[in-house]
Amino acid sequence: KDFTEKHTQIEYKKPKQVEVSQYTENCLKFFKSRLISEKTLLELKVSESVEWMPKAKKDIPTIQFNYFRNGELINIKSRGKDKDFKLYKDAELIFYNLDCTIDNDTIIIVEGEMDALALYECGLHNVISVPNGATMGKINMEYLDNCINSFNDNTKFILAVDNDKAGLNLQDELARRLGYENC
Repeated sequence: KDFTEKHTQIEYKKPKQVEVSQYTENCLKFFKSRLISEKTLLELKVSESVEWMPKAKKDIPTIQFNYFRNGELINIKSRGKDKDFKLYKDAELIFYNLDCTIDNDTIIIVEGEMDALALYECGLHNVISVPNGATMGKINMEYLDNCINSFNDNTKFILAVDNDKAGLNLQDELARRLGYENC
């Protein structure tokens, strides 16, 4: 029997490039209450838009977390009021702030974009976030498979996840896949 397997390249949809220049007063107020500066928003290319959101079931103002790889926009995560989230349909899943891994041998991995922004604000620019948070049960780590070549053999990881069951589940799975000795 022939045990070889044919692999086909997955065709992902790409979102349109975003323009980031200034923010609404409500957006700045939201981030200021979390001690995130406009400078950090601009550097991480956070943007705003009006999007149809699943939880609200209507078009609402959203914050856009833009996911880049080598400067190219790969995905967008929209965040609406009351933690209403959605990723760009049929786009590739990658880590948020992935470009920070270039020339960094130590990478901090967090559960969410807001965690990444907070650490970035504190001067820790070598931080990436998983795109889909932490859950109990089976974890979809397609993003890790899609990004594994972004790390070199000497990369060390700091897993800075929530200390709840879902966060610890994510931590265990990341450590298992990245190598306990690297975390």
